[in-house]
Amino acid sequence: MLKNYFNPNQTRIFTILILTGILSVASGLTFIKGATGATANLSLQTSNELKENIKPNHLAGPVANAILPDLGYNNGRSLRLASANNLQKLPASVKNAVLQAASKRLQQPISQLRIIEFQQQTWTNGCLELANADEFCTEALVLGWRVVVGIGEQTLVYHTNQTGSLLRLNQKASSISLAPVRISVSDLPPPLAGYVVFRQISSGGFIGTTYETVLLKDGQLIRVRIGDANDSERSVRRVSVQQVQQFVRSLERFQFSKFQNLSYPAPSGAADYITYTLTSQKGTVQYNDISRNNLPNNLQAAVKTWNDLIASAQ
Repeated sequence: MLKNYFNPNQTRIFTILILTGILSVASGLTFIKGATGATANLSLQTSNELKENIKPNHLAGPVANAILPDLGYNNGRSLRLASANNLQKLPASVKNAVLQAASKRLQQPISQLRIIEFQQQTWTNGCLELANADEFCTEALVLGWRVVVGIGEQTLVYHTNQTGSLLRLNQKASSISLAPVRISVSDLPPPLAGYVVFRQISSGGFIGTTYETVLLKDGQLIRVRIGDANDSERSVRRVSVQQVQQFVRSLERFQFSKFQNLSYPAPSGAADYITYTLTSQKGTVQYNDISRNNLPNNLQAAVKTWNDLIASAQ
């Protein structure tokens, strides 16, 4: 048939065009098949990798089972993991108990407080893992909650049992900024003499005695009991002049003068606490042993530096 319509050259050209077309179609089919296979392999590989990487203790089984099929098909759906708070519901009794405790602690109305997060827990003892140093705790698993309450920059972390009838404040995990009050002029101690670098007056506690400790420029640390007529409890120890100079620089670094004439009071209802009145050449600040862990960071650092200096004296 080709001979009847085309000359030899035209026949060769036509044959080449037909063969080229056949090869192109075959290539296209091979490419499509390869791409389909690659997509399926990628989907299978991704699904398998996800199954291997998802550990039972990190993702709840029902959530994982719901997610894996959709991810396996790479089908473009947008997925979100439900937060733990959406998977659990905080009992009203726990919520009310925590808010009431936080309101009393922070001296704020409940309406101003908010629960930032909560999480169900299994505590390892009857003290909810917050035992005091001299407290005996029953060894038992206690179902309960870890609840975080906040207002502004302050947060309180509570451990509770299942119903909220038992709860304890985790002070180390909490972040409480005490609101200072201005010390009235009549309550301020006398200013330091020129040769005195620093002074601490401690008063209160169970016995109610008052002690005064002063640091002199030459490194002497003198401690006396106020009202001791015979001066029988006087003690004199010493640190190096270099330590005194380092301490003065520390006060400047921690901006001790920023807290001039401020008092950080104890929580309402607290009793038998010791009040410390610290005075430098630039001002006075007052706190107590209950509120110490809730002082501003710089002030806590200054207090620690002072206590370390006293401990190093000989």
